[in-house]
Amino acid sequence: MKKLLIPFEETGYFSKVVLDYLSESPALKPFYVLPPKLSSFPFAIELKKKNYQHRDILPAILLKQHARLMLDKNIESVIENINSLESPNTFTVTTAHQPNLFLGPLYTIYKAITTILITQKLNETYRDQHFVPVFWLGSEDHDKEELNHIHLFGKTFTWNTAQSGAFGRMSTSSLRPWVQELKDKLGEGPVAVELSQALDDAYVKERTIAAATRKFLYHFFADDGLVVVDGDDAALKRLFLPVLEKEITEQYSFRIVNRSNEKFAIHYENQISPREINLFYLDEGIRERLVREDDGFKVLNTSMTFSREQLLKLLHDSPEKFSPNVILRPVYQETILPDVAVVGGGAEVTYWLQLKPLMEEMQMPFPLVFLRNSVLWIDAQQSTRIQRLQLSPEDLFNSADDIINKFVEQQSGDLISLEEQMLRVSAAFDDAMKPMMLIDPTLKGPFEAEKTRTLKGLEMLEERLRKAAKRRDETAVMQIRNLREKLFPSNSLQERHDNFMSIYSRTGRSFLDELKSALDPFDRMFTVLVEE
Repeated sequence: MKKLLIPFEETGYFSKVVLDYLSESPALKPFYVLPPKLSSFPFAIELKKKNYQHRDILPAILLKQHARLMLDKNIESVIENINSLESPNTFTVTTAHQPNLFLGPLYTIYKAITTILITQKLNETYRDQHFVPVFWLGSEDHDKEELNHIHLFGKTFTWNTAQSGAFGRMSTSSLRPWVQELKDKLGEGPVAVELSQALDDAYVKERTIAAATRKFLYHFFADDGLVVVDGDDAALKRLFLPVLEKEITEQYSFRIVNRSNEKFAIHYENQISPREINLFYLDEGIRERLVREDDGFKVLNTSMTFSREQLLKLLHDSPEKFSPNVILRPVYQETILPDVAVVGGGAEVTYWLQLKPLMEEMQMPFPLVFLRNSVLWIDAQQSTRIQRLQLSPEDLFNSADDIINKFVEQQSGDLISLEEQMLRVSAAFDDAMKPMMLIDPTLKGPFEAEKTRTLKGLEMLEERLRKAAKRRDETAVMQIRNLREKLFPSNSLQERHDNFMSIYSRTGRSFLDELKSALDPFDRMFTVLVEE
């Protein structure tokens, strides 16, 4: 593999707040404690060590979540890491994501690997502590339209299920034909057999999407000790009870985050907006917002209403029926885990920064916030085409039209440029204007107008020459457009669109090995990997 590093600001795909965060702009300093550097971890470790209190119970809860997998020798490293959480010297680095079908876009893989690589570096550097990579599964998310499809082999596969509510709780029973269609697309060969078996083990044998997602993640990352934590858990919610109760009785997060947003909006666009109550009511087939109504509470889009006393009783009897939204989900994670760092994409980094005042108000340590690694993977065939077109991988971050214009200019050079001729014409008009001004100065206006018309005509001729050159190079132009669309689908980053199986089905485990070898979560650069 050939590795290229491109500054994030040169890609054109990252927001100002992310770029300013990576460059440690003074405008963002109030929204984080320390920058995401290796040297920042001793402070984060000591802060979490003084403010974490669930070591006596967390391992037991997580082992219970893994009860059905305990006999699987492939997850021994996972179980060891779960047990290690009892130690006061064990800390976590966590990334979070919803249970997209078949792990969704490529960046899910990159989030997991970034998290694993950070913990590996920490374990090498700070040998008196132990660090565990965690994948927090946002299985309570109910945005079915976002989670129920993948883009693979140039086709969109969509699971049209009538189920509703938390996506992670949905039954996998109707997925079998869909899984079979995917397996047929994978074809034959050792990698296809491996993927087919993994799909069956996860999405056919497991009963829910959450369980299937955990199983699928473990197929690829169990050996790395990645611990998958499902937040949809009554025992974990019980540890979160004080925050849930405070939200119901005081609606405190609305006030604090709004105040934070006002300061944030001085320089940047807000990523999150709080509700008066930042909780959902969660039950089988339903996840709807809790709202204030008169002197009580109501579950939107239902007939359910509660008095304050009734809602608090339900909270203490059944905390699993309360689900945090984007404002409180990070607070939930930081309550449960001994996190020293979190990993997310650009949008996640932004909303974590906006939540620092909320966590400070709750006297909760704010973790180091890492931007996950971003990757453009160029296969060998695409690399050969790029070379034949005399382009560079960096060129591909420009628009298709800009790439094509550069290519045409390289191929045709001065043949399609009338710049020299326009300079000569302009100079000729200027020379002719000098004696004309001595004879009749009133002719200057018509003279200038004629000069403008002539130069405009030459510009139009130049554009016709450019179009003619593009027609002459029509095959190459089409190849550029197709190449750009495959690597940047719908003008988006590859990692936000394609499913990882598009690469893994060709390369097998070497795909993951190459990523682990090439990526560095501390380099703050966009990575281009080119097959050779």
